[in-house]
Amino acid sequence: MVMGLGKIFGGAPRLHNPLDEILGINMRNALIAKYNARSAIERARDKVAAKVALEAAGIACTGTVAVIDDHQKLGEFKPLRDMPDAWAIKPARGSQGDGILLAVRREGNTWFKGSGAALTEDAVMHHIQKVVDGGFSGDSAAEDAALIEPLIIADPALAGIVPEGLPDLRVISLHHTPLMAMVRLPTNESDGKANLHQRAIGAGIDMITGRITRAVVKGTPITHHPDTGVPLIGFAIPGWERVLELAANCGPAVGLGYCGADIVLDVNEGPLVIEVNAHPGIEIQNICQEGLKARIAATGEDFR
Repeated sequence: MVMGLGKIFGGAPRLHNPLDEILGINMRNALIAKYNARSAIERARDKVAAKVALEAAGIACTGTVAVIDDHQKLGEFKPLRDMPDAWAIKPARGSQGDGILLAVRREGNTWFKGSGAALTEDAVMHHIQKVVDGGFSGDSAAEDAALIEPLIIADPALAGIVPEGLPDLRVISLHHTPLMAMVRLPTNESDGKANLHQRAIGAGIDMITGRITRAVVKGTPITHHPDTGVPLIGFAIPGWERVLELAANCGPAVGLGYCGADIVLDVNEGPLVIEVNAHPGIEIQNICQEGLKARIAATGEDFR
């Protein structure tokens, strides 16, 4: 077990009102101001810089095909020559999934998205150029980098729950201690994306057992996946101990004291970190129906 979890989650059940334990946005911001230096926040925001820091710390991350961060590299890059049959292109400084382009297979000189839409080499180059020009960075005056990675193939246990797309895990940690976790499960309504705002499922996870305890879509509790009919409550996340180990080390590797680690389960490599968030949201508490405040206090943090 990751050090510190027994202290937080072991022992007799707590008797006080869980609503008293809710971490509000002001308190969350105070934690970020206290433990997340501006330089570390900037490092986490840049997916390439964060990946370099994570890999230097020995943390398993998704692979890298190429990083295109200037127009010289863009001019030398040839997708048909340099890219695999299945891949993901991500803006290094993008957010909320903007600018991510995925190909699931290649036939001849054409790739295909999960929807079946074709992607020519020209279309791929156009997208990479838009990324490098800062089209998805949130600042039109700032150039960006295109991070190209091999496409992750989900662990079959998780893949069997969803109709399509890649489920991912969000684990909130303070220093080396994981505090709360959920899995985000794509639906047909979310267009195969693990995005809660687009009606993906958010499912809370018991930190000790790694089993789903509660699942919701846009605040509505559910017990089964609405598209596949697979039962969710009680489902055990594969490789849970490894997930916790990765999450516990992500923040310190990037320089963050309080963070959210996003982790996927690859069919061959197991748990892999895809991103570290320096401003993790507080909605996870509504999904889990548990508060973060008491868990944070159990680590020794003084809120006064």
